[in-house]
Amino acid sequence: MPHYPRRAAAAIAAAVLLACTSTPAQAVTLATTTTASQAVSSGSWGAVASKSTAAPYGSGPLTLSFTNNGNPAHPSFTPKYFTIGNTGTIPITQANYVGTTTAPSTVRFIIESCTSTWNETTGACPGGTVATVLTTPWGTSTIPATSGPAPADSGTAIRLRARITFSGSVPKTPAPTLTIGITVDRTQVRTGTTTGG
Repeated sequence: MPHYPRRAAAAIAAAVLLACTSTPAQAVTLATTTTASQAVSSGSWGAVASKSTAAPYGSGPLTLSFTNNGNPAHPSFTPKYFTIGNTGTIPITQANYVGTTTAPSTVRFIIESCTSTWNETTGACPGGTVATVLTTPWGTSTIPATSGPAPADSGTAIRLRARITFSGSVPKTPAPTLTIGITVDRTQVRTGTTTGG
C-alpha cells in the first residue's frame, strides 16, 4: 500500500470529499454547458398581383377591364377576382397597393379581401368576413399607396375581389380599367426568430 506525505494525503482527501458532495444539479450543469454558432441566411421579399391562381405568378402590374353589362342609364358590372402571390423567399406580413384607374367620373373601384375562401361563383365569403382593402378615387386617378394583406409564405397566394360602384350613368365604352401594382418594403418582412443554441 503506497504511503503519501501528510500534505499530499490531505489534498487527496479534500478532492475525494468535494467529488462526493457535489449535487446532481451541479453535475448536470457542467455536463450541458455548451456554445453554438448560428448561420444567418439571406433572402428576398416581394409580391405581385396576378390572374394566375398558382405559382409562378409572373410580374406586375395587373390590369383588369370591366365591361358594362347593362346600359349607360342602368350599368351592371361583374366583380373580378385576382391573386396576390408571394414571389420572395422569406415571409412577409403586408404589402403596398399602388396603381391607376381609367374610368368616367361616376365610377370608382373597391378591392376586398375574405378571411375564409371566396365562393367566386356567388360572390359569398362563407364562414368569413369581407374587408375593404382600398377604395379608389372617383374617375381616372392614381391610387394612393395603401398597406394591405399579403400571402405570408413564399409561393403562397391570397385571392382578392375588385368591383365597381357607380353614381349616375356609365357609358358602354370605353370599359373602365383598374391597374394594380404591389410593392413590399423592409418593414413588411416578418422578423426572423431563432431557437436553441
